[in-house]
Amino acid sequence: MNTYEIEFRDGHKSTAIGETAGKAKYDYYLDIADLVDGFRDFLKRVLSCKKLRRFSPRDLFGDKGQFDRMTGMRGIEFAYRGMKVEVCGKPGVIVGSNSSLNLDVVFDGQYHKSNCHPWYETRYFDRKGNVVADYVDPRHG
Repeated sequence: MNTYEIEFRDGHKSTAIGETAGKAKYDYYLDIADLVDGFRDFLKRVLSCKKLRRFSPRDLFGDKGQFDRMTGMRGIEFAYRGMKVEVCGKPGVIVGSNSSLNLDVVFDGQYHKSNCHPWYETRYFDRKGNVVADYVDPRHG
C-alpha cells in the first residue's frame, strides 16, 4: 500500500491510500460519491495523483483539534485517536472525526476510514481491552 496526494482543479488537496494511483483515486471517490455525479465527473475534477510514500497507519489520523471539538460536543471526552472500538460488532480503531461530528474508524483489515456515529451500536475499549463505554442495544448483542 502507498499514500497518494490527490490534487483537484480547484486547488484542494487530499490524501488517499491504495496499491496504485488509480486505486487510491477510486477509494477516495467512494468516500465522496454522494457529492459528485459519478466516477467520470470525479476524474474530471482531479488534476494529479502523486505517490507520497509507502503507507503508514499515521497517514489515516485526522486533525486532533477537530477530534477534540467533536468529543466535547458529543459527550465522549474519554475517546482518543488510536482507541479500539467495536461498531456493529466489527472491531476497529478511531483515527479521527469528520464534519458530521462523527467518528472516523478504520476497521480491521481495511485501509480507509468509515463514518461512524459515536453512539450507534458502539463499544469503546481502554488499552487493556476493558469496556469504557457501551452504546450497544442489549437486544442486538
